[in-house]
Amino acid sequence: MNSRMDFTDRAQKAVEDAMALAEQYGHSQLAPVHLAVSLLDPPPDPSKDQQNGPPPTSTLFRQVVERAHGDPQLFDRALKKTLVRLPSQDPPPEHVSLAPQFHNVLRKAMELQKVQKDTYIGVDHLITALSEDSTIQGPLKEANIPKPKLVQEAVQAIRGTKRVDSKTADTEEENENLAKFTIDMTEMAREKKIDPVIGREEEIRRVVRILSRRTKNNPVLIGEPGVGKTTVIEGLAQRIVNRDVPDNLKSCKLLSLDVGALVAGSKYRGEFEERMKGVLKEITESKDVIILFVDEIHLLMGAGSSGEGGMDAANLLKPMLARGQLHCIGATTLAEYRKYVEKDAAFERRFQQVIVKEPSIPETVSILRGLKERYDRHHRVTILDSALVAAANLAARYLTSRRLPDSAIDLVDEAAAAVRVARESQPEIIDSLERKLRQLMIEIAALEKEKDEASQTRLAQARKDAKNVEEELQPLREKYQSEIKRSEEIHQAKLKLDDLEKRLEDAMNNSEHAKAADLKYGAIPEQEAVIKELEARKAAADAALNATAPTDSGGAMVTDIVTADNINEIVARWTGIPVTRLRTSEKEKLIHMEKVLSKVVVGQKEAVQSVANAIRLQRSGLSNPNQPPSFLFCGPSGTGKTLLTKALAEFLFDDAKAMIRFDMSEYQERHALSRMIGAPPGYVGHDAGGQLTEALRRKPFSILLFDEVEKAAKEVLTVLLQLMDDGRITDGQGRNTLFDLA
Repeated sequence: MNSRMDFTDRAQKAVEDAMALAEQYGHSQLAPVHLAVSLLDPPPDPSKDQQNGPPPTSTLFRQVVERAHGDPQLFDRALKKTLVRLPSQDPPPEHVSLAPQFHNVLRKAMELQKVQKDTYIGVDHLITALSEDSTIQGPLKEANIPKPKLVQEAVQAIRGTKRVDSKTADTEEENENLAKFTIDMTEMAREKKIDPVIGREEEIRRVVRILSRRTKNNPVLIGEPGVGKTTVIEGLAQRIVNRDVPDNLKSCKLLSLDVGALVAGSKYRGEFEERMKGVLKEITESKDVIILFVDEIHLLMGAGSSGEGGMDAANLLKPMLARGQLHCIGATTLAEYRKYVEKDAAFERRFQQVIVKEPSIPETVSILRGLKERYDRHHRVTILDSALVAAANLAARYLTSRRLPDSAIDLVDEAAAAVRVARESQPEIIDSLERKLRQLMIEIAALEKEKDEASQTRLAQARKDAKNVEEELQPLREKYQSEIKRSEEIHQAKLKLDDLEKRLEDAMNNSEHAKAADLKYGAIPEQEAVIKELEARKAAADAALNATAPTDSGGAMVTDIVTADNINEIVARWTGIPVTRLRTSEKEKLIHMEKVLSKVVVGQKEAVQSVANAIRLQRSGLSNPNQPPSFLFCGPSGTGKTLLTKALAEFLFDDAKAMIRFDMSEYQERHALSRMIGAPPGYVGHDAGGQLTEALRRKPFSILLFDEVEKAAKEVLTVLLQLMDDGRITDGQGRNTLFDLA
């Protein structure tokens, strides 16, 4: 059947559903009534998520019956009646054959396809062919549609001038491709699912200016990973929702293209191009102005191309971009823009570059302050301002391989998550007492079976111990539950305030002034007062607990405050720097440095003194901050040169293994330099990186020990000179490795 006929996806599914229906009812032949039922009331599609997906729209056949002034319910009932009357077999037949009437329906549908010059047989062709079948005309009459011509006119009115030139052309849903392959960012902004965007006014303004151009109105955001390229677009979506844009953009929608969904499942040649064309066609035919945002735009270069002359997505976009028919915003990193986009000059010239720079530390602190509320609500904690400032400073200082504000936001997020996990886990004191009680209960159960005197004595003692533990545990549990309850009450009150603020914004956007006034001057201030009262009550309870802490059992059991110390712990966990290094207590430690080192390295007073002075100069900021302290230990074997290095690593980084050791006798040849900093381009091992540069990038807080340095080649020592002077080396891949922390 399908060898001569090309069906659209919907028509193919309808025929398959009709076949399944015939098998279900035990019918030996596939009749037109089976097809009519599957078109009018199709079974749910198991491949789609029924819970989260959009509500099912009425099928094309239902729309046709309604347009022809018929009753779909009566028609459905009449069809089911006809279906039940067909002779059935038990057990059902193994193979269902096609009835002659069904062959006629398919032949008529094929003739209609040829007359209308369509490429595929669609659902509308099948409906028109069914309306001419005698077994379907009876149910149509019962549904108040006396003539088949009424059905044909209704089909023509719904279809209009559309051509069935693709497998997805007869979908009932409007803009189905857009719903399937794009994410509506304006809708997300309206529902407050996007974090607030702080700053970035200049970049957003430049994007708006480019979008307002007549031609080539396509900005591309270029910047390092983590500087906030996607955030600029989220800011634009929020401005569109708040109508804080020029008139030409006020009514537009911002859709984000999901390239992964577009490529996924396109098994056959041309299927990807068809989807892409469907998306672009729906954008051009849409009543609203649609701006298409493509995150990681370099994915379009070669997406869908099989390498055998197949079109890729970028080539499909080019004509529309040049004519200004499509508003497209791209975002990609500098490296990927250079690698993929710049190679295609025709594609590159259609986009206007917007460079997104890394924000400064004060700007990062402002961004964190803007996001604080969201993270407070999500983790049910209170993040102190000192923690935000510490996150921005520590991320800039110690996480040099990553960019602000992304690295600072990650620090705050993980610190808040750590506090939340600690709070929602049972306190250690309760946990240990519960384990002890469980142990005693097991012991009691075992001793009850024993009859001797010693066991009975031990049983009495165990019962007494268990009772004591229970008495100790009960007030602790109550205290823990009351503290958790106070936090939960505040969280629920804040969620309610969030909901009220969202309703206020909706009311203002819909010009419902009375409702907006009620919310703004009634419900919201009341809720804010409730939150303030709950927080004051919690603060008073915490203060009372802390006041009794020395005498009673240990103050507040749970903490929901994120401090700078929590941020320090996360940085220490990520980088391996000891927490004390991040705190101001390091000053005390440096003053007594000689005493500590002399305990390990005995009898080398002068060497220890010189090392301590150099370290203090660097840590106090009196010497060049980029220049790492360098020492050349000279002396016969066994006098403590390597031992002093180990002692220094232990003192500075709390770990004697925080030392990268190079035996310079292995670097006697000139070409050994490439092992240290990486092979240059074109040589084998270019991607591997150098031993020195890679080790320092992984563990920036280390001591470098060049053992037997006099044996190294002159070229290697020349590179070390640059390292000691300026604290940086460029590796074989052109990346700068900083040594200012070593």
